[in-house]
Amino acid sequence: MTDLKEYVVRADTTKPADFSGTAFSHLDVRWLINEERNGAALMGVGQTTYPGGGGTHEIHSHPNAEEVVIVQSGRGRHLVGEIWHDIGPGDVVFIPRDTPHAAESVGDEDMVIYWMLGGVGSFEAAGYRQEV
Repeated sequence: MTDLKEYVVRADTTKPADFSGTAFSHLDVRWLINEERNGAALMGVGQTTYPGGGGTHEIHSHPNAEEVVIVQSGRGRHLVGEIWHDIGPGDVVFIPRDTPHAAESVGDEDMVIYWMLGGVGSFEAAGYRQEV
């Protein structure tokens, strides 16, 4: 078989993406499913670790993708539209397309989330717009 795509992946054996110089630079972001790695055209999946003590991500939106966030461990807050929601292990957050959202960890423990971008296979295809 000559297909080199990865169909079974693990976050703990995936190298963090290089987001130096971006809003993601202080976060550990790992692409698990995307166009490049698996050939996915309509789904992007990753894991992000927000450092304990208030790791944050700026308010932004994705004009071309819906997003789902699942909290694996730690605690935090997630902004969806104009409402902040307290989140913890097992919580699932839905972010409609083109809706401003942001996240932050609370407490000393890192917050680890899995996220899925629906309808796209890359950040570029999702679009990224920093909200003010």
